[in-house]
Amino acid sequence: MFKTNWWFVPCLYVILIWLVFILQQAYPMGNTLALYPRDTSHLLGIFTTVFLHSNLLHIASNSLPLMAGLLGLFYFYRDISMKVLLICHIATGLFIWIFARPAYHIGASGLVYALVVFLLTSGFIRKNRQLKFLALAVLSIQSGLIWGVVPQGNNISWESHLIGAIIGIITAFIYKNKGPLPDEKFYWNEEDQPHIHHQHDPDEYDKFDHKHH
Repeated sequence: MFKTNWWFVPCLYVILIWLVFILQQAYPMGNTLALYPRDTSHLLGIFTTVFLHSNLLHIASNSLPLMAGLLGLFYFYRDISMKVLLICHIATGLFIWIFARPAYHIGASGLVYALVVFLLTSGFIRKNRQLKFLALAVLSIQSGLIWGVVPQGNNISWESHLIGAIIGIITAFIYKNKGPLPDEKFYWNEEDQPHIHHQHDPDEYDKFDHKHH
């Protein structure tokens, strides 16, 4: 979409999140930039709520998996990385605004789910072990990602997690023909390889044939 180093946008995203968090400490932004479902005065939150976090623990828990997901996306899908990121960012925010319960929803966790599930689903579709390994590694870093898509009886926005995961799956199918190539098949022996044709040494064959004539 535009020419830049593949790591630039991932780093920029995370830096912006931390800059906004620092600004939040001096200038509360929740009332204007947060996402509140079906409230037209909070439509801007569809785009901006990713950059808001309630406390240090909140932003710290999102930063590592977000960075890993973004780096994986921009490394493996350089041609479509910005398209996938914009879909995951905007579509997740939009559907949270439409379907989530009436409460303030802030944080990058919905985007994290969208990116990680996109990589995992695409890994299975494309039959690529690297993508599956990366996504599962991010899940292991923050095991709460696995259970975050169900109600937990607390202030966590499980709806944003579930919606993000669904968006990630849909996006992976939209771009099912894009991304890294499938892993090469492993063959136990040469006879199993259809593309290998066994050729004899013409010199040796000629010697053998000459002896028997």
